[in-house]
Amino acid sequence: MVSFQQINMYIADSHCDTLSGMLHKKEDFQNNNLQISAESIRAGDYEGYLQFMAVFVSPSLDHEKGVMQTNSMIEIFNSLKKSNAINHVTELNDLGKPGISGILALEGMYFTEIKEDILYDYYSRGVRCISLTWNPDNDFAGGILGRTGNGLTVKGLKIVERAFEIGMLVDVSHLSDRGFYEVAEIAANCNKPFAATHSNARRLCHHMRNLDDDMLGIIAGTGGFTGINMYSCFLDDGCSAGIDEVIKHIEYICSIAGSSHVGFGSDFDGIDRNKSAIDGPRDFNRVLERLLQLNYNEDDVRKIASGNILRVLSEVL
Repeated sequence: MVSFQQINMYIADSHCDTLSGMLHKKEDFQNNNLQISAESIRAGDYEGYLQFMAVFVSPSLDHEKGVMQTNSMIEIFNSLKKSNAINHVTELNDLGKPGISGILALEGMYFTEIKEDILYDYYSRGVRCISLTWNPDNDFAGGILGRTGNGLTVKGLKIVERAFEIGMLVDVSHLSDRGFYEVAEIAANCNKPFAATHSNARRLCHHMRNLDDDMLGIIAGTGGFTGINMYSCFLDDGCSAGIDEVIKHIEYICSIAGSSHVGFGSDFDGIDRNKSAIDGPRDFNRVLERLLQLNYNEDDVRKIASGNILRVLSEVL
């Protein structure tokens, strides 16, 4: 068995809400009281680190305040880029660089104008991953906890098609089940992968935010990935989970979809820290070490650590 200490891993995490934490708690990125900071990432001593950083605004806000907070989070991300705190990933050549890299992701289109070119606006501002909804329904699709159970609207269908066309990753983690299958159909027609950036296996934890076996297989069939969410209530029906439950979900998804279609999607800073199965970025080491102890080969561990997400991004970007 290969010793973990002999392996220097590159990490990719496909979801966090750190921008929201920085905005509302007035925190700095370098050293803060959030789950993710430059310091907590460096503590993992990784070969490199890629973090998807979500722009999430509560749908309960009025439109003016929602737009203001959306713009503020994008400005925070841009400030990190300008200060060289992160390398902003927007194209293929940005992938796999040492240090800390970031992908700007829009989580839910509740405060966007309903117009044909809205996706190009966000693309020009550096967004490379998009989800139509958070939990409630909106003008683009039904959310997983929405009242209607609807799939994509006509506007939502056009947004998804355009995202695949211009080079954005489509995220289905908060989408209704019906919406999931409609995105999957578009992805198949466009021959593009898509992702559930922060969801787990519904067979092991029955929360609707998780994916059933059919969905896990469909994502894999397009070449996409599912990012393991570290929230205890998405890992265990009793909302009490630790690293053992994280491993169970990784192993289960590998058994259904294969080791080429699972990665990390922590949801750090978007979940109750007391209900987080691992505390922060440095603890990805613990997960990877456990996989090696279970006799996962080094290549598969590297794919789970980052390789699967980087491969999907290389196809999308």
